[in-house]
Amino acid sequence: MNIASSRTPSGPKPKLKPHQYATKGTALQKHVSFWDRNKDGIIYPWESHAGFRALGFNFLISITSALAFHILHVSYPTSPYWIPDPRFPVYLENIHWAKHGSDTESFDEEGNFNEGKFEHIFEKYDRDQKQGLYFSEIVDMWRGNRNVFDFVGWAFQVFLWSYLWMLAADEAGVLHKSDVRRQYDGSLYYEIERRRKMGERLPWWRGGALFGIL
Repeated sequence: MNIASSRTPSGPKPKLKPHQYATKGTALQKHVSFWDRNKDGIIYPWESHAGFRALGFNFLISITSALAFHILHVSYPTSPYWIPDPRFPVYLENIHWAKHGSDTESFDEEGNFNEGKFEHIFEKYDRDQKQGLYFSEIVDMWRGNRNVFDFVGWAFQVFLWSYLWMLAADEAGVLHKSDVRRQYDGSLYYEIERRRKMGERLPWWRGGALFGIL
């Protein structure tokens, strides 16, 4: 019997093994599973910190981002338990429960990728059809997507898109559509991690290591 609920409108999904979320999960599960460093289906703050470091962000940005991600928004909504866990785990199986407002709606309520909503971002905010967004256009998008009194959702969108721009925008300040698309399924993060291992560095003014070490 396939019984739908408010959290899974189309009914229950086949249960995946923890290591399968990165390859067979929903787009949202793939998007987040980069930070599940040991692929056990649960992300802890120290794993998120390691993930941000692997992307090239400095120590301060990595640790504050990890704590904000877990404590302020994502951990408790994904928990299958009523009592909060002081380790602030994020459960990939339930990551769609943490979907916030004031977003682009490129992920639906079950964490699936919505191609139409994604295309709408660039149809509306890519003013000169360059197949990408300047930071000023991202700011316009934030304003356009902002829901009334949804301070948490709006702040989280500022956080996510600012980091994506710092991470992937080119030298002209354009965040390319192809990179935005690949971050939705997480593949961009793995590519950037590989580039960091090969010696490519994130500039300090975009959140990279200070003095080459911090």
